[in-house]
Amino acid sequence: MTYYPRRPVKSFQDLEVYQKLLAVGVVIVKRIPKIENNSLVVDLHECALSLPIKIAAAHSLRFGNTEQAVRILEEIMIGCNKIVVYLELYRDLYNGTGDVRSEDQDNIGSGTIGSGTIETEFFEEQIKNILSTRFKILHLQRSWVKFTPSEIGAKKS
Repeated sequence: MTYYPRRPVKSFQDLEVYQKLLAVGVVIVKRIPKIENNSLVVDLHECALSLPIKIAAAHSLRFGNTEQAVRILEEIMIGCNKIVVYLELYRDLYNGTGDVRSEDQDNIGSGTIGSGTIETEFFEEQIKNILSTRFKILHLQRSWVKFTPSEIGAKKS
């Protein structure tokens, strides 16, 4: 097996996690329409669009204030979890496909409030992308702590 070293990271734009979060944010905002007076969609859009910005901020702080950079990466991982929840809620509440389990229909009705018809595979793919990116952010966080000669590196080890 041939070894191919990764390209050096010169800016936050070279980080794979930035590129993936940017792509997911764009596709979510383009595919999931705004619903008037719907805070779920607004929160989903805001969260998806904020994560690449937070990656850029954390990258800038990684040497000067590693503790704050690590804290921002924690916030990003929380944001990834929120996006997963928002996508699942949107899929089950507002998407016209109505993928609500039959045992739940007695309790919550038809499960289709909106008239959207985004395929279920879209949601599954975005959730998979977000969760795999979250895992990579965890590894990025650990590497920043590992290679930082400050007290935070000693605390986390």
